[in-house]
Amino acid sequence: MEEILYNKLKNDLLPLYNKVKSAILLVEGFDEKQEMYIAPMNELRNALDHIFSAVSIVSETQKCDYELKEAKEHMVRAGYDALELLAGSLGTTIVSKLRQYDTETLTQVFPDYFTSIKPTIAGIQQSLIEKRMKKKVDIDVSFCEFFDEIKELVEINNSVDKKIPSLQEYSDRRSIEKQKQQIEEQNKIKKERLWQYGIGSVIGFIFAAILAVLTWLLTK
Repeated sequence: MEEILYNKLKNDLLPLYNKVKSAILLVEGFDEKQEMYIAPMNELRNALDHIFSAVSIVSETQKCDYELKEAKEHMVRAGYDALELLAGSLGTTIVSKLRQYDTETLTQVFPDYFTSIKPTIAGIQQSLIEKRMKKKVDIDVSFCEFFDEIKELVEINNSVDKKIPSLQEYSDRRSIEKQKQQIEEQNKIKKERLWQYGIGSVIGFIFAAILAVLTWLLTK
């Protein structure tokens, strides 16, 4: 019986555990405050409880199988909890990183954002909703698919990080150009006002001179 238990742990739970562990490590990498992965760690603790319960009753086949089944379900929940937390965090992070750049900057420096990345993110978000519904039907398959899509979201986040310096450089350059244009427009307005003031002064002087001449002629 011990050999049967060993094979079940090795062939069924161990590959799943490795995948779940990878999911939790991903969460840890994006969770500086270490607040997000409490729920998945709690599920892993429950899975471990069931595994040791199975070990303690290895001679009772039905009870042992039940404990292993419960352990697997908790392990999958741990993976789902981790990936769902990561999906929400990454979606918000990607948007917040690019929110400060206007459409022209994104179009010129990062055109893939509109043509590929943004639609992909929307597609993944929709797919995750569908997989949350599907996980009750086939938890193994849906979790593995879920994991693959989250990895794609991580890759998108990395590609955004690589583009940030170029986006910032282009944005700064545009800002400097706008400031120069504003200064040029202000100088132009000042010149126009000075010109108008000069013309007005000349016209006023001419009228004053004419009036003085007329006054002198009339009083002569």
